[in-house]
Amino acid sequence: MAYFSNNFINHRRNQWLRSIHSVEVQANGTWHKGNITKKEIEEDTLVIMATFPDLDALTCTITASRIVDVRGEVAAYQQRVIEKISGQGTLIKLTIPIYEVSL
Repeated sequence: MAYFSNNFINHRRNQWLRSIHSVEVQANGTWHKGNITKKEIEEDTLVIMATFPDLDALTCTITASRIVDVRGEVAAYQQRVIEKISGQGTLIKLTIPIYEVSL
């Protein structure tokens, strides 16, 4: 049995969604802000998708991604190396599980 009510959890999840301001990737040492195309909760997972049209014409190495909240704080950060060539579009999909732990 869950400790929190469904209404409370749904409200908290909506607050999380509203607090996400941007998704950024680090390419060749510089941070680039993307366009969020999807931001929702699917069951127990936060799903965010963002495109980066500024990188389409570049050959670059993406080394990290991060989520920035409305206060300017880094809410999540992940390192991953992605080699990208000029002409390839850049789409980042982040899936973050959300769990309520029952004791």
